[in-house]
Amino acid sequence: MAVRTLPRWRQISDDLLRRVKEGEFADGFPGELALATEYEASRGTIRRALGPLRDQGVVGRARGRQSYVINANRATGIGPMYSLRDAITAHGSQERSEVLAQELTTNATVAGALGLDPQTPFVHVTRVRYGDETPFALDRLWIIASLAAPLLEADLSETSVYAQLRSRCGVEFDAGVEYTRSIAATPEIAARLRVAEGSPLLTIRRKSCLAGQAAELRDTCAVGERVTLTHVFGDASAVLNCGGGDGRPVEIPWD
Repeated sequence: MAVRTLPRWRQISDDLLRRVKEGEFADGFPGELALATEYEASRGTIRRALGPLRDQGVVGRARGRQSYVINANRATGIGPMYSLRDAITAHGSQERSEVLAQELTTNATVAGALGLDPQTPFVHVTRVRYGDETPFALDRLWIIASLAAPLLEADLSETSVYAQLRSRCGVEFDAGVEYTRSIAATPEIAARLRVAEGSPLLTIRRKSCLAGQAAELRDTCAVGERVTLTHVFGDASAVLNCGGGDGRPVEIPWD
């Protein structure tokens, strides 16, 4: 049987994505001519290779400017696999976490939500997230232990769980779905987040997958006035901040 090889543009695109994620272009992304010379390819091939990276929100290009990196962590165009830590520190705030639980456990309800056996072991983590010493979210997650066992030894007080999952476990989720709604703060959550009992909280439930299999369930309760979550899709560089200089969208009153 003949071995099928990827087309040249796809090989270049995959290699550029790898280099972006490794931080190689932190000081600037090369122009098309430089890439064509480096890869010994035509500029048409380079343009085609850059296409998927722009579609995925990894690389942007404004009129009259060469390409530049938007989001080095965006591996695919499917699912918002963002990190709350990245969202906070990107705007100059100091982020840390108070780890309330970091353990190996089973949870029949979580397993059921992921379509797994009730006795499936999980790595479970619960944290209070702080930005500049103000709590902005209560975060809890369950990841299948066969994928994430090394997380039990990680210091999760000042790092992203997903960064540790990549570096310690070689795992990066490739798809997911999120459900967002508002709930009233219970007494326990209100105390943790320093808000009044019954205050409305933005709650996000994320189910993440790896290679077509459910692998993580994550719940986040966030104080809406203390955090803004930004989802980037495609080459949205022209309107990324919606006119806001600090990363927050411009407030437009409702009539």
